[in-house]
Amino acid sequence: MSTNRKMVDKELIQREAESPREQNPALRRGYNWYHSITGKVAIYLMLGILIAYGVGSGAGVFEVNRISHEQWFKQAATNSQITSYIIRNIYTSVTVKSNHEGQVISIESERPLSDDETVIQTGFNPDDMLTLVSTQTHNPTWLLLYDEKHGFTDFHNTSGKPQTITTVADTSNRSALEKYYCGFASIDGKEYFVGSIPIVDPSGKLIGAVVSSIGERDALFATHNQLLMHTLLMLILLLGATVIVVNWLVRNLFRPVPRLIQTVTLIADEKTDQMTPFQDQDDEIGELARAIEKLRVAMVDRGYLQRMQEMAQKMEYMAHHDSLTLLPNRVAYRNSIDDRLIKLRTEGSIFNLLLIDLDNFKPVNDTWGHVVGDELLIATAARLCALVGEKDMAIRLGGDEFAILQHVHHDSLPEAETLARKVLAALSAPFTCSGNTFTISSSIGIACAPHHGNTREDLFTHADLALYTSKSYGRNCFHFYSHGMTMNPSNNLLFSQEIENGIKNNEFFLHYQKIVSLNHCRTTGYEALVRWQHPLRGLLQPHHFISVSEDIGLIAKLGEWLIHSACQDAANWPVAKTVSVNVSPHQLRHPGILDTIRNALQESGLEPARLEIEITGSEPLDREVTLPILNAIQALGVGIVLDGFGTGFATLDYLIIFPFSHIKIARPLIDMLDKCEDRQALVSMLARYALKRGLKVTAEGVETKQQYEFLASLGEENMTAQGYYFGRAVENISVMAELEHDGMEST
Repeated sequence: MSTNRKMVDKELIQREAESPREQNPALRRGYNWYHSITGKVAIYLMLGILIAYGVGSGAGVFEVNRISHEQWFKQAATNSQITSYIIRNIYTSVTVKSNHEGQVISIESERPLSDDETVIQTGFNPDDMLTLVSTQTHNPTWLLLYDEKHGFTDFHNTSGKPQTITTVADTSNRSALEKYYCGFASIDGKEYFVGSIPIVDPSGKLIGAVVSSIGERDALFATHNQLLMHTLLMLILLLGATVIVVNWLVRNLFRPVPRLIQTVTLIADEKTDQMTPFQDQDDEIGELARAIEKLRVAMVDRGYLQRMQEMAQKMEYMAHHDSLTLLPNRVAYRNSIDDRLIKLRTEGSIFNLLLIDLDNFKPVNDTWGHVVGDELLIATAARLCALVGEKDMAIRLGGDEFAILQHVHHDSLPEAETLARKVLAALSAPFTCSGNTFTISSSIGIACAPHHGNTREDLFTHADLALYTSKSYGRNCFHFYSHGMTMNPSNNLLFSQEIENGIKNNEFFLHYQKIVSLNHCRTTGYEALVRWQHPLRGLLQPHHFISVSEDIGLIAKLGEWLIHSACQDAANWPVAKTVSVNVSPHQLRHPGILDTIRNALQESGLEPARLEIEITGSEPLDREVTLPILNAIQALGVGIVLDGFGTGFATLDYLIIFPFSHIKIARPLIDMLDKCEDRQALVSMLARYALKRGLKVTAEGVETKQQYEFLASLGEENMTAQGYYFGRAVENISVMAELEHDGMEST
């Protein structure tokens, strides 16, 4: 299950690292212009415009043709009227016949206008008359003579030479000129648009015709075609301008659409750090943008809640599992044994508790170092996991102490004995770690429920007594608990007296480890770490005497000395830096803890803001008891630090319930920071979550450059770190010298 969780988390991290273009093929390829909404709308609009302009152009051409022909007919009719008017003025003997519109449609004359008698009477020959008409109409005019045999063949004209005439267009035969006619006629191979008025005698017999032209066909159509060209050119120009304007309007109208599509795509890919554009538009695009922004905000909230859930799940896992061996830890052990005790009472399901302690682990650690020691613990955990059954649980309690909760199928004693022998055999086989091969052994103490107890405390105490017996018998063996087993009571009493004497004789002293700002690499404060220079055992680290002090009730006295000493040292530092002091949950339950802190501040003169109280998360905090104490400490102006955040009981709930102003991310999370992406993601989320709540954040156990560089890359202003990478814990005199040097440099 843990492997699957890691794989899922790793996939999520890799997916977050991908860019939106890598995840979305549409963004990676981009859109072809004609596939986009802008292109489609522009194409449809331009097609509509082209169709409209095409219909308009056709109608325009038709109208130009109609107007041209109407103009030609009107001009021909006008020329005919002018011709008839001049003829009537010259030849007074002629009469005219008109239609209902007043248009002269025929001329009546007793004799042809071109005979000698008519010329003598009028004094005008036909050529003079035709010249006068042409002068008035500005176009050629012809006087035709008609006979039934040859038709209109011989006539006078303004050119002064006889010509033959054949009709064209609507005058496809000679009978067309026998009545009033307007249209095209072919004269001497040229086509003219003419108006023709027939000349008849009193009896109505056709004797000739007078024909007036408005121009040659080519000249007329050249003007006509030029008008059409101008019209088409104007249409094309208007079409081009319309297309440009429409395209510009469409592009500006739909310009936000690709951006909004990209925004939605980024939101779908959980990239929600950019605000949605175009929200200020007062139209449908603006409404769409504002709707997308609401979606983005909702996705941000959802993503934040999801990350918090994932963080809570990871922290839940870390709280119940050992960070080195990945076995269930002491917290999981307590929960599991409590569940088994409930089943014992309700279902009668019995179980065994095996406590396992590695023999000769300390020499391995001292000889080959902590790296080899850690590999040995990991290998031990793997061998234990291979031995337990499906309903059993292998646990690391801490250090080199392990436990197994064994489900009993039939009989407690033989099943426990079988498993114990397998454990002894497995752990006595040679180990090879970092190229070093060595052999260790183990000691086992067994308590069977309910024979040896029906509470968690009784079972653990009895198994521990059995383990002590195994060690007393030379180790590499196992023992069941039996009545009468006891530890040497003088040990704790002797150690109690030694601790009291150590406080009186000033055998305890403080080392200080610096806390450094990641942004400026400047020291912001120090953590006070207690040491014991034992007169017989030498220099002892806190883990040798703190837990014993808690068990024998001396932790309050030792803690009081620690708080007073740290405040006194910090008050005398040449540069004002914070000092943090570790306080266990046992001390918080002591009624005098508040007076201890208050007196230490008053006696030393240290400003309360420079003191921080670190609360370890190794044990659960009782809300009813602890919360009022922490609130009272906070009221003094003292900072409260949650130490070991991310492991044990120090979970997210603590940040909401208790008034912490500062957290320290636990060292197990930092250890594999440069090698494990899951740890990087978890540390990053924890830090940002705490900083968002206004808390200061410190990373504990920074020992490598890679760890430091990753933490610095988070770029958080209020984030600090401590660990061997910045320096080991030193005595107060070294702190004084360092601060004096820093003060001189800053001056």
